[in-house]
This record gives sequence, structure tokens and C-alpha cells, in this order.
Amino acid sequence: MNATLKEALAARSLTLNPWTGFYFLQSLLINLALGYPFSLLYAVAFTCVLHVLWRAAPRTQKVLLGFISLIAAMYYPFGQAYGSPNFNTLLAMHSTNTEESTEILTIFPWYSYFIAVFIFALGVIAIRRKREEKRAWSKIDILCLLFCVGVAFVRPVQEIAWDGVFRISKIGYPVFRFAHDVAISNQQVLDEQARLAQFANQKDTWNVLAVKPKYHTYVVVIGESARRDALGAFGGHWNNTPFTSQVNGTLFTNYISASGSTQKSLGLTLNHVVDGNPQYQNNFVTLANRAGFQTWWFSNQGQIGEYDTAIASIAKRADEVHFLKNGDFEADKNTRDDELLKMTAQVLSTERTQPQLIVLHLMGSHPQACDRTQGKYTDFVQSKETSCYLYSMTQTDQLLSKLYDQLRNAGDSFSLVYFSDHGLAFKERGKAVQYLAHDDKFQQNFQVPFMVLSSDDKAHRLIKARRSANDFLSFFSQWTGIQAEEIKPGYRFVSSQKAGPVYITNFQLQKVDYDHLGTDVFETKTR
Repeated sequence: MNATLKEALAARSLTLNPWTGFYFLQSLLINLALGYPFSLLYAVAFTCVLHVLWRAAPRTQKVLLGFISLIAAMYYPFGQAYGSPNFNTLLAMHSTNTEESTEILTIFPWYSYFIAVFIFALGVIAIRRKREEKRAWSKIDILCLLFCVGVAFVRPVQEIAWDGVFRISKIGYPVFRFAHDVAISNQQVLDEQARLAQFANQKDTWNVLAVKPKYHTYVVVIGESARRDALGAFGGHWNNTPFTSQVNGTLFTNYISASGSTQKSLGLTLNHVVDGNPQYQNNFVTLANRAGFQTWWFSNQGQIGEYDTAIASIAKRADEVHFLKNGDFEADKNTRDDELLKMTAQVLSTERTQPQLIVLHLMGSHPQACDRTQGKYTDFVQSKETSCYLYSMTQTDQLLSKLYDQLRNAGDSFSLVYFSDHGLAFKERGKAVQYLAHDDKFQQNFQVPFMVLSSDDKAHRLIKARRSANDFLSFFSQWTGIQAEEIKPGYRFVSSQKAGPVYITNFQLQKVDYDHLGTDVFETKTR
């Protein structure tokens, strides 16, 4: 009778103990902060973990909980925008400098930082909890221990159904998943960087079979972070692209980017890819070089080192290279894409016998868009940042118009292609702080503009057939007349011919059927 009464009192003590509720709140917030889907099971189980650790090793529990709270507080704004850690997250950490980090930090809403501080404050309170007198373990304590251990095996057992392998590393607690995902993703980034370094100084291995360019000058304009539905010419609700909307040329209204971030998307787009791995030495620039083209690369994006990113590695293969930002991505926020036109003007002012390939890499609509437009916008749509984003499309349209005029005035035959590396997704949708950021869950993250304007175009033409950025090298081969043994086009790119299903590469480096993605509609709400 006395033993039963003691157990009942112990159970009641656990239930009424304010620290139980405190740990449960911490578990909920940590789960939310680390970017994983909410799970009541793991929130309760992690509460039990904290309770058991307090009973068994209070000092260890304080150190662990303090460290976890600090990490969760720091990651909370990123977790709300970008989700749990993945290859793209770690790649951004490796390649982002102080200036770009500052810019990213200013895009998150103020209350994200308030909640982050609150999570950190809870961690401080937990560390300051006073130790209690030791007492014998009750049945409730033992049940908590068994429960949290049992829950640890739920996800590993579920994984058996997927691939038939039991992996203890697949523990589902958000804290364990976070550590595991950071370690795995970081190793993937290091492996990719090692591959990049391996290929950096290797000569290309293209086997060119024929070179029959139709035009004298070819221009590739690589846009940044432009969703197709934000451009009026491609079906957007706003008349923000007057040049593109009326110019003679071919616009693709169903072009899909290869991935949802610049480095991965362009790495898969501009390089020859074998078994999912870009062969960095075999890219569209080295192909043009091998075919006898004179190549130029002008960029308004930064360069940290000579071969530090996939894009910088491709750029350095051109005959002439110039970065407006002499250093980091955001070395000088005041550099505008329009300044690239000074360089194209110099190239076009001199007669050249060789066929030319000129590449322009824009800052375009990279978040924050209001930094690109100096806060200027025409139509107010939901938030200032969204409005600036729409106006950044107008700025790119104006650049393309000026570049087109330069090419026409130069007098040589030409063809110009413009496309964006990837789209963006809405965050804090419907709020006054609504903004756009990288994502990989929605079709709009991959729906980007693609168009070809040539000196002999006679009409404004739309092609609705679906096209994939994974086939860009096939397009490049057909467009420039450079045939290579390694490139075997399966269809005529500039046509209405069907091209089969399209797959994208998500931030976990998995190939996903584009048709299985969700939607992230651009709401047209204005003042």
C-alpha cells in the first residue's frame, strides 16, 4: 500500500512539476527551430530524455541543453525560411561571406529573432536550474527511460520498409537528425569541392566533330532568382517586361531549371554531366574554346578564389574574364548589372574574325530584391520586398533591351539567349513582411524564363513544350552549330517537339519528378 502510494505521489509530482512543462516547451521550440516537421511524439519523447538526464546526470543535461538551445536559437530564422540542414544549406555556409550573410540576415522578419532570443533565454533558465537531492528511481522515471529509448527506434524501423536496411543513425529525434544531416551534408559539400579542385586544372576532353555557327556573335545572359510568373512576358500578371513582351524572338513558357540554387543548378546546366556528376572541365565555355570561338565572361556576381565555386571555375576557362565585384559576392553592393554593358560595348566595338561567345552573369533578382532596385518599385504587391522583386524583373528587361540594341548596332549577325538559374518561394506568405527565398518543394522554384533572340527573327513566338535545363548543352550544341561526340541531342530544342519527363535535383541531391512537386502561386494582392 505504501509503495503504491509513493508511486502515485511520484507520478503526480512529475505531472505537476513545472520543469516538465518547461522541458516540453523547449522540446517543441527546438523541433520547430531546427526546421523539421512538427512531431508530438518526438516532443514528448525528448521531454522524457531531458527528464531522465536530469535524474541521472544533471550536469551533462545542463551542458547539452544549453548547447542545443544556442544552436536552435541561431538556426531558428534559417529553419523557418530554408528548412532542415541539407546540401544547399551547407554549400551556402561554405561559400557565403560576411557581406552576403549580413544581407541574408536582414531579410528575415523581426519576430523570428524575437523567438530565437526566447529559445536562448529558455536555455539559460534551464542551465540555472538548481540541483535536487538524489532519490531512488521511480517507476515513472523508468517508464520515461524506456519510452524515449523505444521512440529512438521508430524511424530506423520505418526506414527498413524503404530500403530494407536498419540504420541506427536514422534516429528521428530532431536534435539527432540535425547533427546527422549537418555531418552528411557537410561531407557532400567537401566531396563536391574536392571534385571541383580535381577538375580545376584539367584540360577539357571534348571531341568536336563539326563547327558550323549560323551567327557571328552568341550571347548567354544568366539571370538570377527569376520566377517565370513574375515576368509579364512569360505569363505574369504585371506589365513589367515591355521589351521582352514584344521583341521578335522565341520565348519558352515551360522551361524548368535543374535545381533550386545557383551553384547546383548551373553546375548541372552548364557542364557535361555523367552519372549525375558535373564534369567541370567539360562545360559550354571549354566547348566553345575547343571549337575556335573567342570567349568572354563578364559577371556581376563575386569570386572569392580562382576556382572556389562551380561557376567561378567555368568562368575562368574563358579567354577574357572580368568580375565587377573584385572579391566577394557582395564586395560592392552598388555594382549594377547595367555596368556589364560597358564591357559588351568594348567587345562589340572591335571587328573580329572569330565567332564570339559572350557570357553575362547577372545579380538580377537575388534576395534582397530591394537592394537590387535601391528600394524602388512600381506596383505594390503585399510587401515592399515582393514589390521590389517585381521591379527587378523590369531592370533585367531594360538591360536585355540595351544589350539587344548594342548587338544590332554592331552590325554582325547575332543570337542571344537569356534564362534564370532558378526561381524562389514565398515566405511569410500574406504578411506585410512577405519575402522570397530559395526552396525546392514547389514547381515555381524551378519555373524560370528562357528565350532566344536572333538577328534574323521576324516574329514574336511562344513555345509551350516543356524543356529542361538538364538539356542545356544539347541546346547549346544545336544553337552554336558545335557538334561534339559527348553530346547526343534527343530532340530539336527550339521546336514544339515533346521531350519526355523532367526531373530536378533537390537540396538533398535526390532526383525528383517535377510533376510530383507542390505549387506556390504568386498572389496578386495589391493595395
